Amino acid sequence: MINMNDRIKPVLVLLLLLTLSATSFAQSLQLPAIISDHMVLQRNTVCPIWGKAKPNDNITVSINKQTHKTKVDTKGNWIIKLSPIKSKGPFTLTVKSSNTNISIKDVITGEVWLGSGQSNMEWPIERTDTNNAILKKSNYPDYRIFLVPRKYTSGSHFLKPKSARWQKVTPKSITKFSAVAYYFGHDLHKNLKTPVGMIASSWGGTPAQSWTPYNAMASNTELKQYTDEFEQRVKNAPQLKAEYDKNLKQWQKDNKKILRTQPQNPGSKLNYHQIDFDDSSWKSCTVPAKFLHTYNRMFDGIVWYRTTINLPKNLQKTNLTLSLGALDDYDVTYVNGKHIGSHGSETKSSYKVPRKYKIPASINNRKQLTIAVRITDKHRYGGFKSDAKEIYLSSGKQKLSIAGNNWKTHIESTFQGEPYKPASTKGPRNVSVLYNGMIKPIIPYAIKGVIWYQGEANTSTSNYPYYQTLLSTMISAWRDEWDQPQHDFPFLIVQLTNYQSPSFSVTNHSWAYLREQQLNTHQNVPNTGLAVIIDIGDATNVHPKNKADVGKRLSRWALNQTYNKNIIPSGPMYQSHTISGNTVNLTFDYTDGIKPLTGNKLTGFFITDDHQKYLPAIAKINSNNTISVTHPQIQQPLAVRYGWAANPQKLNLTNSTNIPASPFRTDQ
Repeated sequence: MINMNDRIKPVLVLLLLLTLSATSFAQSLQLPAIISDHMVLQRNTVCPIWGKAKPNDNITVSINKQTHKTKVDTKGNWIIKLSPIKSKGPFTLTVKSSNTNISIKDVITGEVWLGSGQSNMEWPIERTDTNNAILKKSNYPDYRIFLVPRKYTSGSHFLKPKSARWQKVTPKSITKFSAVAYYFGHDLHKNLKTPVGMIASSWGGTPAQSWTPYNAMASNTELKQYTDEFEQRVKNAPQLKAEYDKNLKQWQKDNKKILRTQPQNPGSKLNYHQIDFDDSSWKSCTVPAKFLHTYNRMFDGIVWYRTTINLPKNLQKTNLTLSLGALDDYDVTYVNGKHIGSHGSETKSSYKVPRKYKIPASINNRKQLTIAVRITDKHRYGGFKSDAKEIYLSSGKQKLSIAGNNWKTHIESTFQGEPYKPASTKGPRNVSVLYNGMIKPIIPYAIKGVIWYQGEANTSTSNYPYYQTLLSTMISAWRDEWDQPQHDFPFLIVQLTNYQSPSFSVTNHSWAYLREQQLNTHQNVPNTGLAVIIDIGDATNVHPKNKADVGKRLSRWALNQTYNKNIIPSGPMYQSHTISGNTVNLTFDYTDGIKPLTGNKLTGFFITDDHQKYLPAIAKINSNNTISVTHPQIQQPLAVRYGWAANPQKLNLTNSTNIPASPFRTDQ
């Protein structure tokens, strides 16, 4: 007979060994990933080194003829502060505990900056408009980068060893790295002729409150709404989920027929997909684009797109592949009147899936190819999601772009969209979770300053009025948490670019107001800068590809403000105004070489005498570099606005830098 104790004993021994192993690992000497080979220490300042080890153990840290000793606290944490290092290195940093010796090799000193924000800061080099040229030339052994892993948490987080690493800049290492951060650091490296370390910590689609410490918001009367709302949402989560599940089930039942992605559908019954269909009455459009940009309104529904392509001889009567990029949400696609593919509810996250459909030679049997795409959007932004380079015909290695303005479009139907899912209490958009997961873990690593590109996720009418307070609070909280010898380290902000439908008049759009909040933050918070990029946006893409100029404009602020270089950091920036009779007189900062960028007259200024109707104004530069603004029909002006729209046009005020002036209004 088998004794059960004999069977249990080996299991208990194994569990004991695993427990001892886990305990040993937890108590062994560990350094956060940011303290690793090839790291850049901020030169000429105190540099903290920290980690985890067995409670009450002794730690010794040595580098460049200096040695520091400390004892691990009862929670297993320790920290020392290196004295300022003036020489470049390279050095080896050694960290010893009673049973472990760690050597960090190839450590150099230089200028260390952090780049943070949402998708336009996160946007990698490989997806910019100059990536090929940059990649080929990027070999800089003294320019090093560190990419903080994505992590959201409501608690504390230790950046575990090997979860990330410092890398020297090479064509391979920078492909996934922030383009804005790269260009900023590259410009510093070139102009300062010193090593540079760039840390990138960003996450697309996230609001500033995700990056702000909880207590900093909870203790602010304006911002407490964010922490209160989150706590209420956590409390109501079970009830909201039950209601959503019920509403979604009913919506799916009600719209079952509409959501089908069958070749036979209301549009195909009207021959929308056929070669000889007359689409002359349809709206001309550019592809790629979302419904919003094509029709200038948000809606959920079904939209058709058609185009006819003249094929070169080598692509005629042969097998082809049609690439359409990602389509949001479902599609039915036809070529020369024949159904070639579909993606519907059976495809998980269909809005992310690039469409690639085979076109057999039996369908590609003419000199022309008629393509018809029926897109069903069930929630928010429908249409073509990918870049133009993802939309093409191909045969082997040969590609023929079919993106551009030779498309036609027509709305088949609209409907009530899918119910909104309750905001998650665990995602990256929640209060403080990215500060906890992606900023706090790298504090107190010594940095020179921060570059910040964010704001798009705060442009809703319920968010933008508080953005100045939120951003100012975040800056102050970060500075307090880092607690560096230079407490008010530089914080350089990228102002929102031009986006959405071009506007030739004053438009009270949330993007205009948020730019003002960014300008006000810069003008009221010490040691900040504002990179104005109102001239390099994309009307149909919230992620403009030109990141090089963004990085360079940020670097002008650093070079002037932080490193005392004799350069002008910005285009003109509105300072104040006076009203004298029928004239509004404007004063600006950074007026050296003030001028129109194009032509010999200033444009983009508007004036009002009732705060309702704004007329295009006459703006003249005076000998003292002020600007006088008038209009023949206005004798008692009240205010002037410049560039006040989501995508303002004909802005030409600049100075010797040729960088545009920041949009502004005098009546805030």
